Amino acid sequence: MQKSYIIKRILYTVVIFFVVVTLNFFIPRLGVEDPAERYYPPQGNMSDVEYDIIKQLTREQYGFDVPTWQQYLRYMNDLFHGDLGTSFQPGSPKVADLIAQRLPWTLVLSVSSLVIGLVVGLLFGSYAAWRRGRLADTMLLNASTITTALPAFFIALILSLYLGFEWELFPAYTDPNMAASFRWNWASIKLVASSAALPILSMCIGSIVSYAQNTRNSVIAVSNEPFVMTARAKGLSNGNILYRHVLRNAMLPIVTNLGMSVSGLIGGAVVIEQIFNWNGMGTLFLNANNTNDYPLMMGIMLFMSTFALIANLITDLCYSLLDPRVTVGERR
Repeated sequence: MQKSYIIKRILYTVVIFFVVVTLNFFIPRLGVEDPAERYYPPQGNMSDVEYDIIKQLTREQYGFDVPTWQQYLRYMNDLFHGDLGTSFQPGSPKVADLIAQRLPWTLVLSVSSLVIGLVVGLLFGSYAAWRRGRLADTMLLNASTITTALPAFFIALILSLYLGFEWELFPAYTDPNMAASFRWNWASIKLVASSAALPILSMCIGSIVSYAQNTRNSVIAVSNEPFVMTARAKGLSNGNILYRHVLRNAMLPIVTNLGMSVSGLIGGAVVIEQIFNWNGMGTLFLNANNTNDYPLMMGIMLFMSTFALIANLITDLCYSLLDPRVTVGERR
């Protein structure tokens, strides 16, 4: 991999990060002369004098009593010191602390569904491609059509209805005290695993089919290459050809799909968490939106955007490792 390509991609990511940070700062202030009104809307049982006092206190607490450009510089300085701001929640907790509390619970769902979807999708897609036109291939094509038509939240509702409420195989609704009462013992781990079963299944069904479909198409395309014909002529076994020659060269579209999945790893769980009352980042963001907690919403959006940028950067670098022609094209 060329050093110039790595440096170029990193610089590009840094520029996009600064654009995201700037938009994250200015968008909540668009169309509002006094940001304190956006952060603390007027209440019906409050007099004008009381509301003016509260707005002034809000300006002083959140730095709205200085010009916008000074607010922006202060915001950037706080970011580089790891300070994402202060939430409106009781006790004025730090936004970074709230994110740190909820992030592990979202990763339980997102990482589990990603790993299951990737592994099962690769295996089934490879098998369907190798048995092209037979039962496994037909099942995959039909499943791809169905999952494309059915969004993840609809699948989640169906699973919750039948596997949760009707057959009671798994909890249909997460205990709201599960996160607070969690301890590293078998009982807590078992409760988390059973509660996470339906959310993970809801999220990984679509990813399994997506990875399987991409793997199938890529494997079929690579299987017609001359080097595969040569391997067959040498008498290599089908398994040897598939896993040592075909899959290695069929990974490029799969890496692209994986990068897109990782980019949306956190944001993709928002609706699923709400359906199953899972106390993760998605539920935190929706609660912040419902209570006009703009510092918390800004912090979550910035964190998710940064996570997506880093995931895309890693994907680009992995892509260039798998296909050196990418860096050659950059030099030209």
